[in-house]
Amino acid sequence: MLDMKKLSDYEEEIYKCSRCGLCQSVCPVYRAALNECCVSKAKFTMLNGVIKGDLKLNKRIKDYMDLCTGCNACKDFCPSNIDAREIFTAVKAQYYAENGENFAEKILDSYFLFKTMLVCAKIAFSLYRFFSLSKIASFFAGILPKRLVLLDSLISEKEIKAQKTPQKSQKAVYFAGCFNNYLNPSTKNALKNIFAKTGVEIIEKGFECCGISYLSAGKFKQYEKLAKKNLEKLPEDYDFVLTDCASCNFALKEYAKYFPCEKSEKLAQKTVNVLEFLKDKKIVSKKPLKITAHKPCHEDFDFISIIKSIENAEYEEAEDFDKCCGFSGKFALKNLEISRKIAKSKAEKFINTNADLIITTCPACELGIRQGLIEIDKKSRIPVMNLVEFISEFCDIY
Repeated sequence: MLDMKKLSDYEEEIYKCSRCGLCQSVCPVYRAALNECCVSKAKFTMLNGVIKGDLKLNKRIKDYMDLCTGCNACKDFCPSNIDAREIFTAVKAQYYAENGENFAEKILDSYFLFKTMLVCAKIAFSLYRFFSLSKIASFFAGILPKRLVLLDSLISEKEIKAQKTPQKSQKAVYFAGCFNNYLNPSTKNALKNIFAKTGVEIIEKGFECCGISYLSAGKFKQYEKLAKKNLEKLPEDYDFVLTDCASCNFALKEYAKYFPCEKSEKLAQKTVNVLEFLKDKKIVSKKPLKITAHKPCHEDFDFISIIKSIENAEYEEAEDFDKCCGFSGKFALKNLEISRKIAKSKAEKFINTNADLIITTCPACELGIRQGLIEIDKKSRIPVMNLVEFISEFCDIY
């Protein structure tokens, strides 16, 4: 049963907002749009009006709630520690519960359509790689639209092949996510390669999307369906659930919050970042490299310490390395210009490090950083990859 709070449940939290403005100083959307309605303090003023009955929770207010990447930087700087992301999500869910979705939203947010598009993309991307069309795209990169250059950077990414694994003693259910399953399996295969010589058996169960985009948008009917399907697919016997995506990791642990039951609580306890198994390993880069990194907003694992420990590699910290990249799934589709500005600002700071490659732990963030690099130079080919993929392809593990 979905346990979802309403706006009235957050009255005390919203009242605690002193309108100090610290949220404005760290909001990536405000920095790009220079619109005070993007800032949490302004949104809380609107929501306070709704609670008091002076305003109606209409589409205009809901759209202001959408002007948020969900990075929660405002919470980190808030003296009252107000969780704006959770409040905005609940408000959007309440709006849809009271007003429903229009026809266009129902079509665009259909999971059937989303999955159909992913399957079509998987077929198209495989053909694109097979015929090496990226060579043609690279030749014409200077005149192609930036969206196509970004798409090419995703499709043409080197596809790591997975090795066969021997018998194992521990069982790890692997949640690969949409990116790995449909768009590019490089990180998934890299993970399998890393675990090829360990005592861990990797189990794949054909999971659906984790539902993070529906959760963020307040589309809880769709989110509930996906969560329940994924919970049903979990085997009875497993030691842990592995993820290599910060957003999927966050979404899976949230199931226990919204769907409290034995299965969801076990999932929350057993879900671990694959990097947990590498933090005590000796990792050596096969060649000298200068590395910088982007920390995703949903990442709760200290993967930077692993990068710093890699021998024969130098880590260069970029300014605002832990700030939002601006992609945030559907936010980039609905607010393209704002997303581009945020991404471009991030990319400039990465370029300033003169690093050989950029590491992150979220496929959406990979796209966000690439988007920024392409905004600066459409021919930019600075590698951006998941840390798991980097370790598998460029390092030796002892």
